[in-house]
Amino acid sequence: MIAILLVSFVVLLVVGVPIAFAMGLSAVIAIAFGSDLSLLIVPQRLYASLDSFSLLAIPLFVVAGELMSTGGITQRIVDFSRAGVGHLKGGLAQANVVANMFMAALSGSAVADLVAIGSVMFPAMEKEGYRKDYSVAITACAALLGPIIPPSIVAVIYGSLTGAPIGALFIAGIIPGLIAGLGIMILARLLADRGGAKAMPRASWGAFGRAGASAAPALMVPLIIVGGILGGVFTPTEAGAIAALYALFYGIARRRHSIAGTYQLLSDAALTTATALLTLGGAAAFSYVLISGGFAQATLNGLLSLTDSPAMAMLLLMIGLFILGLPIEPIPALIMVVPIIVPALKHYGINEIQFGMAAIMMLVLGSLTPPIGVLAMIACRMANLEYGKSILMMTPFMLWWLAVTLLVAFVPALTLWLPSVLLK
Repeated sequence: MIAILLVSFVVLLVVGVPIAFAMGLSAVIAIAFGSDLSLLIVPQRLYASLDSFSLLAIPLFVVAGELMSTGGITQRIVDFSRAGVGHLKGGLAQANVVANMFMAALSGSAVADLVAIGSVMFPAMEKEGYRKDYSVAITACAALLGPIIPPSIVAVIYGSLTGAPIGALFIAGIIPGLIAGLGIMILARLLADRGGAKAMPRASWGAFGRAGASAAPALMVPLIIVGGILGGVFTPTEAGAIAALYALFYGIARRRHSIAGTYQLLSDAALTTATALLTLGGAAAFSYVLISGGFAQATLNGLLSLTDSPAMAMLLLMIGLFILGLPIEPIPALIMVVPIIVPALKHYGINEIQFGMAAIMMLVLGSLTPPIGVLAMIACRMANLEYGKSILMMTPFMLWWLAVTLLVAFVPALTLWLPSVLLK
């Protein structure tokens, strides 16, 4: 049954079937031709995988991000970032990273951050004489912070799969996100000369204050989300509703939301949410067939035959996730493997929050890595650059991200200390 499942999945991907349908159809084929299971299991698993209150946070955070972007938030965040760090060498690159860190705290999505910040930054950096491959490397790598710094849509999905507290997962991403972001800023400075970067004039304190005041309504959103969760005022799902409502009222107050524009925005958010949830449903059926065929136990037995060490098991899992993340996007990859890996985590005593953050970071790295590198391809398309010409400049940033990921995987305090302090 497992052989039929995997072969049909690969064949469907090769012929161009979208991954959500490839996973679901391969599960149907495997059940129909390779097992005694009833096909009724497929719709049951589809429904069960989506019947979760936690998953309601996904459309709410997607809507909040769309409303923030439409409400003019992106430009205000970029202006504030420029005023704060634009005087450093490679000023626009530094502002790019800082703006992505702020946007990550609003959208929870790497693609949303890339499109929002890139649409502003790519023309500005080109106008200032920055090399396109440098601009692409900075923007695409900084966008990886979207699923790490809270709130994170991928963390919501991981929490729904494992039962890990989503609030703790959100907070666990703060320190890794800051470390990764600061490292990207340092690399941007070291590579500034190669990228054709220049320092911008230092903003006056008055200009910085005005930019900060203009961006303050946007910067309140992460404080509301994290503060509300920490204070026990609302759950992460309810925090998504509060963020969306806040963004809606902000846009109305700024007169940025028309009826037609809001309808289009909600339609786009619905499409984004439907895509994610279809993928979740297809992957749930796929994983169920794998687990029914004994793949989870086989994975655990395989690990046990290789090592009794939790650290070595973690390393092997990270290598497997890196390989899986090369051809498959983070969300479907996570949904496919987490139910299989959970027994191994329990056996080795690996903390599910620490592993979850390391797994998310490893899988999003695949969004930049050849041969597919979806995030990098989108950035190259926006900057009008061939994908192959960006890889060399992106390599130092990808290596840094890999280093931080391994630190997260092997240093528990990076992900567990802050939740233990704030969630007592």
